[in-house]
Amino acid sequence: MEAARHQALSLAIAGVTVALLGCQSLERFDTEPPAAYCGSLVGTPGFQEGFVPTGAPPDLGMKLRIDTSSLAERPGTLASNDAETGFCSDKGRPLFDTASLRAIPPLQNDALSQAEFGEGHDHDLFAWVDSTCQGTMLAVLSFLKNDNIELRLLKPAPDPPPSAGPERKPGFALFYMKRQSSGCSF
Repeated sequence: MEAARHQALSLAIAGVTVALLGCQSLERFDTEPPAAYCGSLVGTPGFQEGFVPTGAPPDLGMKLRIDTSSLAERPGTLASNDAETGFCSDKGRPLFDTASLRAIPPLQNDALSQAEFGEGHDHDLFAWVDSTCQGTMLAVLSFLKNDNIELRLLKPAPDPPPSAGPERKPGFALFYMKRQSSGCSF
């Protein structure tokens, strides 16, 4: 009986040790200008509805800067490359113009903050982000074990009539972002 307890304790200690060694600090995601995470819209036509105007090329690019010391408040900023072709181009602005990501403090104490989005994720974070002309959106950042970031944007909108243009439709967009030490090309 004592040998079984000792073996169980040894296995538990080994499991905790492996788990701790497997965890990496999120500080490796910090970016100091000009470094940034850069990525383009992932998906096929129709997937970008609500984020790319009809007839515009589906090449929406994002630049993300991260400050892990502020994950609980303002974890970073978001900028897009669509000042000439996006929904806000009539105002001469991109969809996101160095918009602050804002953490959602009540969510940090909810079970949703513990959601796991699959293998390969170190940490997932929910934040609000304001576009220049499309209102507030929900950003879901997934810090990946391979040091890249997935950014999901959810754009709420009232149920539009069938004839409404894409700028009035809700949207979902996914960006796979890689760190670029010299920043993004826009």
